[in-house]
Parts: sequence; C-alpha cells; structure tokens
Amino acid sequence: MPQVEAEQSGPLRCLTIDVEEYYHIEAGHAVIGREQWWDWPSRVEASIDRLLSLFDRLNRKATFFVLGDVLRRTPGVAARIVEQGHEVASHGTNHDRLHRLDPATFRDDLLTSRKLIEDDAGVEPVGYRAPTFSLVPQTAWAIDVLIEAGFQYDSSIFPVRHPWYGVPDAPDRPFFVRSSESGSDLLEIPPLTWRPGGLFGNRKLAVAGGGYFRLLPLGLMKRGLRQAGRDDRPAVLYFHPWEFDPGMPRMPLSRTGMLRTYTGLKSAERKLATVAEQTGRWTTMRDALGEFRAEAERGEPYVLASPEAA
Repeated sequence: MPQVEAEQSGPLRCLTIDVEEYYHIEAGHAVIGREQWWDWPSRVEASIDRLLSLFDRLNRKATFFVLGDVLRRTPGVAARIVEQGHEVASHGTNHDRLHRLDPATFRDDLLTSRKLIEDDAGVEPVGYRAPTFSLVPQTAWAIDVLIEAGFQYDSSIFPVRHPWYGVPDAPDRPFFVRSSESGSDLLEIPPLTWRPGGLFGNRKLAVAGGGYFRLLPLGLMKRGLRQAGRDDRPAVLYFHPWEFDPGMPRMPLSRTGMLRTYTGLKSAERKLATVAEQTGRWTTMRDALGEFRAEAERGEPYVLASPEAA
C-alpha cells in the first residue's frame, strides 16, 4: 500500500487507541481476577505493531492511552509508540472503572500510570482517559484529582446513553468541565457522536469506535464523520489493540460479552484503514490542544455535579 500524503486542511480528526490487553476489558472483570491476569498470554505487542505499521503506511499520527499494567508486563511499548511520532497518554494503571475507586486510590492509580509511562518512554503524559468512559456525575470528583495532578486534558466523558457509562446532555464538542459551580476547569474532549434526527430527535448516538465500530455498519461512523465536518466539530475515534487480533484466546464471558468482544475482529483492520484514509487533518490530541481549547472557550463550562451535590 503506498503511503498517503498528510493533509494540511479539512476537518480535524483524531485516532485514539486505548492500549490494554484483552483480559483487561470490563466484560471480563467478574470472571478473570487481577491475580489471574498474567496467567493469560500477552498479545498486545503484536497488535500495537500492526497498528503502528498501518498508521505509518497511511501517514497518520495517533494518541495512545496506555494502561500502566501493560507496561509492567511488556516494557518498551510506550517507547516504541513515541519513537514513531505518536502521543502517549494515560489510561490509568489497573483498568478500574472510577466507580471502584475514590479520590485517594484514583490519585495513586493515576500517578503510578504516569511514572510507568515516563520511565518507559521518557515523556510526561498530559492526557487521560478513564477505563470504560467512567467519568460520570457519580465520579465527578475525579476532575479535581486530574487537575491537581497536572493533566491538561481528559477524554472520558461520552455524551451518550449507555448502561455502563455516558452523560447524555454533555456537549458533543470540546468543552471545559467542572465538578461543581465553583470548581476549576478541565479541558474535556469527547468521542465522536452522530445526531440522526428524525424519530431520534436531538439524541446523540455513539459512532466513535469500539463495539459500535465492529458490530455496526461502517456507514454509521462515516455519517458521524461527515456530520462533524459540516458542523466544524472535531471527530475523536477510539479503538483497542485486541480488536485487531482475531486469534486472541476465548475468555469465559457471558453470551452478551462474547458477542461484544469477538464479533468483527477479522474485518476490523480493513475497516480502520478505510476510515483513516478519508480526507481530514488527522493529528494527535496533544498537537490539537490549542484548537480544542479555543473551541471550549466559545462555550460555557459544563458542571458535572455529583448526585449528592444536587
């Protein structure tokens, strides 16, 4: 495949990868305990290499939200990502949803992940994404912890409805978020959504990646990208290395978990290439921070108040 020229104009788009092993997924939390993780074979390096090779051919730079536990088991992954010109950000250490943490344990998890990244790649991460997009009103306290730790942006609030996550009334473009009316502001960069209109009204649908990308027709993501371009709205997509690994071991998941996890693995790389070949200014989150901040400054800060504060 010939290398694609990098565009200097067009809609702003970001490829992001949540770097975790297949056994880290939330669907496996109840059946594969943390003490069993390393009993399962590691497969993340080969998947990362496939993605890095694909992005090199397409001349695309991406943001990799790296889980600390991955670097404990497979050191050198973050360094390899940075060496090829991509951004490394934090995905935490142990893939705990924020609901299973409190401010103190989250701070430890966050700072541990940052040190693992710094030791591995020699760079300080400035961005964070919570496992399973678990920054919601009940976990709004995490905003202040991220600010205190010096992180410049977050990408954990998904403005959709979902059983495990989602803040449906949150903005669908970059915004400043607070944990209270008097709190400090953190730059929030949400994943791509699509407003189909019609019977759906003003509802936002998830089309940014993950299971939606593998289980649903690719045309839905393309529609979301086109709509974001028309609206002059940045499009942030997300994927996981294990989604491009058809040979990963079968875990003892529920029937629903099996469907969500193993469907569409063989076609995922081809579909990703089709998306990433589209015209746009594909860049890392870090390199686009100035534009994201300018966009956020045009709107009012969004207060993600916890239920207790209401």
